[in-house]
Amino acid sequence: MTKNERKRTMVYSNVNKKADKKSASKDNDIINLDNEVVIGLTRLPKPKGIAKKQKQEKQEKQEKQNKRNKKQLEKEKLDYNLLFQDDIDKKGKRKKTKKNNIQPKIDNKKEVNINQETNNKSKINNPPKANNKQEKNIKQQTSNKKIVQATNNQKSIAIQQRIKMQKRRAIKKMTTFLLLLLLLIGAFVYFLLSPVFNVKTIEVVNNKNLTTEQISNASGICINENMFKFSKNEVKKNILSNPYIEDAKISRKIFSNKVQIDVKERNATLMLEYGNSYVYINNQGYILEISPIKLDTPILKGYVTPLEEVRPGNRLNKEDLERLETVLKILETAESKEIANLITQIDIQSKKNYIMILESEDKTVYLGDCSDLSTQMLYIKKMIQREKNIEGEFFVNMDLNNANPVFREKV
Repeated sequence: MTKNERKRTMVYSNVNKKADKKSASKDNDIINLDNEVVIGLTRLPKPKGIAKKQKQEKQEKQEKQNKRNKKQLEKEKLDYNLLFQDDIDKKGKRKKTKKNNIQPKIDNKKEVNINQETNNKSKINNPPKANNKQEKNIKQQTSNKKIVQATNNQKSIAIQQRIKMQKRRAIKKMTTFLLLLLLLIGAFVYFLLSPVFNVKTIEVVNNKNLTTEQISNASGICINENMFKFSKNEVKKNILSNPYIEDAKISRKIFSNKVQIDVKERNATLMLEYGNSYVYINNQGYILEISPIKLDTPILKGYVTPLEEVRPGNRLNKEDLERLETVLKILETAESKEIANLITQIDIQSKKNYIMILESEDKTVYLGDCSDLSTQMLYIKKMIQREKNIEGEFFVNMDLNNANPVFREKV
């Protein structure tokens, strides 16, 4: 063979048994050269059947990939709309997104030579494809999780903003309400302090020992003064400073522009000798007044309260108050026997021997510890009737169940 008439030689390895039996001369037969290594040829000619099948497979793959890409684009659009709702135009139309950036990438991936597809079929069918799918699924899941987290964050932010707005509205309502309330209160107070409610008269009720002028002057209320400017407690305190007043009740008569003072007075029931004067006291031992005028009430002698403490408004000491209880029992039993008006003095110096003086009958009665006052007063009443106009002393300070009382005429 010459150099110009050199023939092309073909060497085949790993040829199937079926390919040995068949002849390669027939046009309709197709030689499968997928797993063959061809030496001496730069590029094999493409059989007609394989080219058609490859075109069909390419078209199907492109259609499937296009469908997947469409689905992914739709998902991305939905996620984009959720995350970026503020990108909507004022007219209600959505802004255009750049889709062209995605499509060229997809087309570039699909432009692959036929030789690469035939040589890499084994690589595509191998496990790395599955790994790529898993990676894609993981990426999609992570992207979905991020989207869900973003939407949840947006929802929580929206809820917090609503709560803040509600709080602000509530604060505004409260402030307006308080301002209106303060304005109403101010107007009401201004109306009450106007001259419409000035005091024109002061009325005093249930006073016997003190005059109306004395009580009204002690109250501190002035005529033509607004009746809401003074405090009832202060007026009551001023009135109670007088020892004759035990309690007082102040009431405002708005429609008649009058202030009414209802008092409860203390009454002098006993007297103490205080030099040339007399100290008026009531049944509770309160010192009411020191006066030179003698009242028609019994005089207590032998009291223990110090003279410097004998002042109007003060009270007798504890020991004298205990003896005062016995004196009140004596007066009560004597009144029941109708001889209380004859008692002029009672000596309380000794608890074991109370002495009662009857000046109009010129008699002195020794009562002892007053353990049996009812029987003692009966004997005293009989003695007054029997020994009338006879000056003397009468002793009933013994046990009257075992002994009789004794009358001793003064010689």
